[in-house]
Amino acid sequence: MRCPRCGAIGVDAQGLCLRCRLYVGAPAGPPPVQRNPLLIPGIVFVVVAVLLITAVIVYAATGGDRPAADTAAERPAAAATTAAPSATATPDASPSASAGPSLSPSPSPSPSGTASPSPSADTCIVGVWLEERHDENIAILNTGVFPFHGSGTYHRYNDGGRVVFDYGSGVRMSGANGATTYEFVFTGIIVYAYHVENGQVVYSNPRPDGTETLFRNGKQDYTAKLEARNIPPRMLNCGSVAMSLTTPDMIVELKRTSARQ
Repeated sequence: MRCPRCGAIGVDAQGLCLRCRLYVGAPAGPPPVQRNPLLIPGIVFVVVAVLLITAVIVYAATGGDRPAADTAAERPAAAATTAAPSATATPDASPSASAGPSLSPSPSPSPSGTASPSPSADTCIVGVWLEERHDENIAILNTGVFPFHGSGTYHRYNDGGRVVFDYGSGVRMSGANGATTYEFVFTGIIVYAYHVENGQVVYSNPRPDGTETLFRNGKQDYTAKLEARNIPPRMLNCGSVAMSLTTPDMIVELKRTSARQ
């Protein structure tokens, strides 16, 4: 502001010229600052938004987003952890009040536990047996059924439900029809699955590996691979030394040679 008397520029706080002290007028102040009416609500919104975002992050980090089932499952474990010190802290607590596996003996396993019983219901049969007598009616192709007699086959029964009929290098079964004589010669082995049921030995799944030869009147009639015969169940009579296996068409008497297969 210019003084009209001396032409000086500038006034003091009372509006007087700085040179001649003439009252010129109140000094002009800086223009008033106009505030944005949306500034304060905007700041409040930003603060609230930041607080909400922070709360969501903390909630997720502390496990708030886990399934309710997991949270419920942890509560008993936590309760057990906090309850344990109080149970042991009481010096005069009786032994029956403290929880411990040593105070409650484990129940003995029932027969239906994990240990599976032997497929054979009669462990007497397990071992190696030698046929001392084998009488059986055998059918001759295109001829008929005749009684045959023999011995020498080994039976090897194990406790896993497997038996081997071992003919070795040759077991002979002889029979006759009038003046005609017959002789079977078996070599090799036949493996069967077996189990004892209602006093009978039941055989299944034959797997032969050997040969069989038929002689008629001393002359070879035929030779072929050992036949996989499906034999009927045999009645069992077993002792510590001797055993017999019978059907309506067969009698086999055996002696034990070993207690193991």
